Amino acid sequence: MEFEYRSCKIHTSASIEDGSIVGNARIYMPPANEGDDLESHDMEFHLAFVDENEAIAFARERAMAWVDEHEALAL
Repeated sequence: MEFEYRSCKIHTSASIEDGSIVGNARIYMPPANEGDDLESHDMEFHLAFVDENEAIAFARERAMAWVDEHEALAL
């Protein structure tokens, strides 16, 4: 699932690693200067998720919190 949050685009998904469900998030941040490459930040969450939906929801929540924290630091 991909969505926009503040100035970023966030892509969330779930995968299976070693028999466990993993939540994934990739945050695409706008370039600091025009012409710079798009920056991204990857996150993986290895927790005891019940299903893929729970993993994706958790990844979404944590990605949004990461954006909030890092935008506050930039101010």
